[in-house]
Amino acid sequence: MQKLAQEQNDKIEKVNRERKYHQQNTAYELNALSMQWNELCQKNIDIKVACASVETHLNELRREATERGWNLDAITENEQSANSES
Repeated sequence: MQKLAQEQNDKIEKVNRERKYHQQNTAYELNALSMQWNELCQKNIDIKVACASVETHLNELRREATERGWNLDAITENEQSANSES
């Protein structure tokens, strides 16, 4: 009976070691994926900031063009017409 109990304990111990091994490997992978997620989120934030900066600059250029009396819509239409004729 004692031998049977020892065999069962050994099997339980083996299962527990395997489970711990898999949990540790999964934790490593989960941490790596979490770091990758954080990096991608930061890149998205950086891209949004860059887009906002470009939009601000574009609005400033449009305002300056308006102050100079330039009709940007007409200029764009003329360029499109010239390109389509080529």
